[in-house]
Amino acid sequence: MKNLSSTLTHGFNVNKINPLWYLVIGIATMALTHMTFSIEVMAWVSSVPFLVYLSLTKGWKSKFIFSLAFVLAWSLVLTKIITDPIPLVLVFLYSIPICLFHLPGYLIWSKFKNQKFALFLFPVLMTIMEWVQYTFTPIASWGVAAYTMHDNVSLIQTVSLFGMAGLSFLIYWVNVSIADIIIKRKISISTFQLPLIMLFLLIVFGSIRYDMSKANGIDTVTVAAVGTDSEVSGLPLPSKESNEQTKSALFKRTRTAAAGGAKIISWNEAAIFIMPKDENEWINSIKELAIELNITLVASYVMPISQTPFRFENKYQFVDPSGNITHSYLKHQPVPGEPAVQGKAPLKVVDVTGTKIGAAICYDYDFPYLARGYGELGADMVILPSSDWRGIDPVHTEMAAFRAVEQGHSVLRSTRFGISAAITPYGEMVSQMSSFDKNDKIMYAHLSAKGVTTLHSIIQDSFVYLCIGFLLSFLVIAVRSKESKSTI
Repeated sequence: MKNLSSTLTHGFNVNKINPLWYLVIGIATMALTHMTFSIEVMAWVSSVPFLVYLSLTKGWKSKFIFSLAFVLAWSLVLTKIITDPIPLVLVFLYSIPICLFHLPGYLIWSKFKNQKFALFLFPVLMTIMEWVQYTFTPIASWGVAAYTMHDNVSLIQTVSLFGMAGLSFLIYWVNVSIADIIIKRKISISTFQLPLIMLFLLIVFGSIRYDMSKANGIDTVTVAAVGTDSEVSGLPLPSKESNEQTKSALFKRTRTAAAGGAKIISWNEAAIFIMPKDENEWINSIKELAIELNITLVASYVMPISQTPFRFENKYQFVDPSGNITHSYLKHQPVPGEPAVQGKAPLKVVDVTGTKIGAAICYDYDFPYLARGYGELGADMVILPSSDWRGIDPVHTEMAAFRAVEQGHSVLRSTRFGISAAITPYGEMVSQMSSFDKNDKIMYAHLSAKGVTTLHSIIQDSFVYLCIGFLLSFLVIAVRSKESKSTI
């Protein structure tokens, strides 16, 4: 260890490089870290160049330049998900708000970076700010560091312990530790051994948890995601003839799925547009379909309620095998700008032959609090009618896997313009189907009839509260230390 410290001391010197180059590198690493076309390993170093820059520079001009570079970095990240029919302006509608939640973590850390225990200040701040974003704002959990591990099944198991907060904390801790080593040209237990040991232990835990999930046989239920032919997303509304064709195709595929053994079937979000005057007739038809096929059906559709301005209900009917509508559900978290009526009814689970099933719609499951609601209701499975676009495919479906692992329930995500997937309580996608491929728009899967209990579903956001406690204690000690020095 001493030899390594000596090498760092006499080797690379951060002061020999123009600080602006660290911003350039930071923009590149951040752009390669998040959303589509991401490189997983970059997450462990993406913040390092920015932290080094803030350590080498002082003054408000430095912070202003850093802020501009940071906004540019996140704008490049969001540009990667812009594909037809999403307008380019969406970049700034998300990149700027995300930056407003991330910037305080960097700027506050730069002010107190020389204080004792400041190494933990950065991950604590970033973890808290991410939690505030996905708990209290309509931006949801987009941009959260934990999602960068979406392809690492072992590390994803970490969220069963402390939620996304725990995994994000680890990622930010590694970043600030590397930055500290580069800046000070020496290593310590807190910058090297501790984060390395923690990362190792969590990988071991995740690997064992995932492998043990396959060690014993489980009871399963056959499910199916049925796709729609409808590509309507707004005005003009589809013609009556077009709607009849869409309905005919939906019913035909549903019958095929039931004949294939599916007992629980979900349509995509906005599978069909139904006018208010036709809704009663429509509901009777899906009730008759469920009785005929002896299936549980989550029938998702859109019902326009006004055209000037354009407003609609984005909803589903949950129909049991007896043809009873157990409940209707309006999308609880419409995407910012989506002219949908917001649902506010309490969440509900339905017992289907011993399996407790809940359902939500697409963007709803970008909010951990909503999945927690189903966890508190003891849901074994959550059905998720969804609608994406090419730019967020398959990232958006992979984000839903985190909700499954957090709360220990399966997820059936039936997706228009994206990847449909059947996800186990361990985040494994046991079945996938892309709506962009040429297929029959029917995805079958066997999912666990029972969920599993996770530590996170019990302690919920306790890890975040610990972070808040650390932050308050740190700031109190830092302020008192400054006051005591000023009186000497």
